[in-house]
Parts: sequence; C-alpha cells; structure tokens
Amino acid sequence: MAPLQRELERAAEVIKKHDYARVVSHYDADGITAAGIICNALIRRGIQFHATIISKLDRYSVQEMNEELIIIADMGTAQMNLILKFLKEKDVVILDHHTHAASSLKSSSSTILINPNRLSSKSEERLGGELCAAGLSYLVARLLGSDDERGNVDLAGLAIAGTLGDKLPLDRGINRLILDEAIKEGVVTPRKGLKLGDGKVRDLILLSTDPYIPLAGKTEQVDRFLNKVGIEGEKRLEELGEEDVKRLSSALLSIARESNTELREEALIGTSYLLNLEVEKNVLDFMRMVDACGRFGKAGMGIGLCLREEKLVEEAKSLYMMFQNKLVSELNRIEVAKEGGMKELPNVYYLYVQEKGITGVLAGIIAEYINTSKPVIVLNRKNGANEHGDTKISARCSKKLLREKGIDLSKALEQAASEVGGYGGGHPVASGASIPEGMEERFIAAVDRIIGEQIRTS
Repeated sequence: MAPLQRELERAAEVIKKHDYARVVSHYDADGITAAGIICNALIRRGIQFHATIISKLDRYSVQEMNEELIIIADMGTAQMNLILKFLKEKDVVILDHHTHAASSLKSSSSTILINPNRLSSKSEERLGGELCAAGLSYLVARLLGSDDERGNVDLAGLAIAGTLGDKLPLDRGINRLILDEAIKEGVVTPRKGLKLGDGKVRDLILLSTDPYIPLAGKTEQVDRFLNKVGIEGEKRLEELGEEDVKRLSSALLSIARESNTELREEALIGTSYLLNLEVEKNVLDFMRMVDACGRFGKAGMGIGLCLREEKLVEEAKSLYMMFQNKLVSELNRIEVAKEGGMKELPNVYYLYVQEKGITGVLAGIIAEYINTSKPVIVLNRKNGANEHGDTKISARCSKKLLREKGIDLSKALEQAASEVGGYGGGHPVASGASIPEGMEERFIAAVDRIIGEQIRTS
C-alpha cells in the first residue's frame, strides 16, 4: 500500500492548503457517496466547496472549471489529457478507479491522479485495485481528519455503501480494512439474513431486481407464492423468524432454478450491514436511494443524504421506488418482447431500452442473472439524447467470463467507441460508452468483433 499511501498523503496536503474547493463526481452510488465523504471532510476542516454531480466528464465540463482546487471523484483517468491541457495551472486531485489504455499516465506537479489500478499496474501485488472512489475518498478524508486517530472514521459507512454500489468485494484488501475499522468503531453492524433490504416481504419481492427474483413485478404470482410457502406478505422482512427466513429463501431459490435464473445462494442470503450513523440504516436501502437520486437528476438530494439530512429521506425513498418500478417494467417488457427485445450476436447480447436512466443497472442485472453466457450491451437513445446528440451505452459481463474467456469490456468499448467517433472505458466487467447518434449498429458490430478477438487470443 506504500505507493498508494504516499499519493493519498500528498493529496491531503494539497487540499489542506486551500479554503475553497470544487468537487466533481459521477452520478451513481459510488460517485455520490465519494462526493459526500469529501464534502463532509471539507466542512469539518472549514473549507468551503461547490459540488457538481455529472454523468460524464468531457471537454465542456473540464473547460468550465476555474477554481484553484478541483477534486474529481469516480472519473478523470480517461480524461487526463484534457485535465492536463486545460487545468494545468490548478491544483487537481483525482480519486478514480477506472482502468484506461493509457495506464502509464503520470501525475504532474499540480495534478494528482490516485488510481489503485494504475498504481499497481507494474507490481505483482495489487495495491488496492478493488477500491472504489468512495473508498479512496474515505482514505483521503481520514488524512484530512483531526489529529485524533478516529478523525472522520464515522464516514466509513458511506465508503461501504459506495463499494456495494459498485459491486466490489468487502472481504479482502483495503476494503476489508475499512470494514473492520467501521465495525470496531461501531460505525456499522453486520447482520445475517436475506439481502433484500428492509420492508414488507411482498413489496420487497415485487421490486427485487438485485438479487433478481423472477417474480418481480408479477403481483398475482407473488401472492400465490407467499400463500404457498405460508409467509404473510404484509409482515416486515426483519420481523420474520429464523424458520420463516429459511423457508422463504429456499422457496425463492427454487423459483429461480425453475425459471433458469442464475440466482446464487450467496447473492440472496448472507451478511449485510446496518449503518448506525446514517439517515437510512440498511446499507442496501441507503445505497439504492442515493443511486436513484443521481439517476433521476436529484444528485443534490443524494449528497444531502450523505450529509445526514433526515428531512430528505422520504422523498429519496419515493425516487428509489420509482426507479425500481422502471427497472421491473423494462425487465418484464424484455421477457415478453419478440421485436425490440434481446438480440444475439456470436459474442454478445444487446438490446435497446425504452426507459431513461436505467441503462447500466439493467445491463448488470441481465448479465448477472438472466443472459450470463456472453457480455450484455444495452443502448439507450433516450438516455443519450442530449445536446451533443449522443447515445449512451452500458456493457456488463460476469467475472467468470473475464477469468475463463479473457474478456475485457473496458478495452473493447474504448476501441469500438473510438472507431465510430465516440469514447468509452471503465472496468473489465462493467464499462460504458458514448457514441454519436446513428452509429449504434456499427458500434455493436465492432464490439462483437473485438470481444471475439479477445476470446480467440486468451
């Protein structure tokens, strides 16, 4: 961890020199919790700030940054050339974990790029490569804390929520150190059971998309199912006894097997966490509420949740329910659609979505639970119908495909997008792209070709 620690310490010292900061981050759960951690730490040091949550970092957004200190979270590695060109006179701290082809990019005298994947690229030992932006932000916040060893440790729950939002493991590496510290200090409490969040059993099953339960959105089937297993649907999940939980989980896994849904037992049952200091205690519910805020253009509300504004909880819950309903609606549409549904090429599945703001989450659900044998590419013309005329794309695949077939979606999307005048990148199993409208079919063909080449040469 030594190279990473040196960069973190350097970043903290740069931040301490300023009395005002611009904070820029991504609009998903990891990005918003990362921004929330940084904003909390800045407030406690008496540093004023302006926080901006965006869907992508491009030339337009970089050029309009004119503050003396700019902190960028959950993005920036792929845009280092833009940052070095337009912000070379500014102090810039980048807290990112996305991979990029230009892995040799170096920090400059005024720009500090902290990316565990980049720092560990030449080492046989991974130096925290599974850290997300929220985890990196927490490590910086700890260094910004008081001289007390516990300074800003109370923000660990936000780091854990961001890590779960990016579906990264908590049981190893630096993530495990953060979790252990949080448990020791009473910031979080482990809890075993079903990983469905808190609420009424019937409602949780109806809206369960991750883990994906094939009963989602099917009211009559859910009622018949609960009646058959003898579980009262209006009862809250946390009120069920141990035998009821065992009976319910066994029945849900059976339903998944019958419908050929790849619902693993560990995805449904296991350890979750209570955030003892946050406005929403269940970590899954908190993470999903923050994520929904970002995807509905209410990122300020998401940051407010991270700043522990209790008055925002009910509206954030409503946004989360709306988001889940959109997801369930789209999943059910795909299930019955003939035209406009899932399409298959030799090396990928792909589809166009009709709901705005769900592209990446939908791709992840399908790739993990439904169509798992190939990467899944989801295109959203509505989501990308912005002032630049772009189409937004998300791609997901399982870690099994990464291990067994050598698939790297980050490289595939970056290359395919550049071939059609767009840009892309991210992680080997979860990447995104933005391409000019009208280039979708050429892009899909390019991705299919590149992934085929990856498989043949692995």
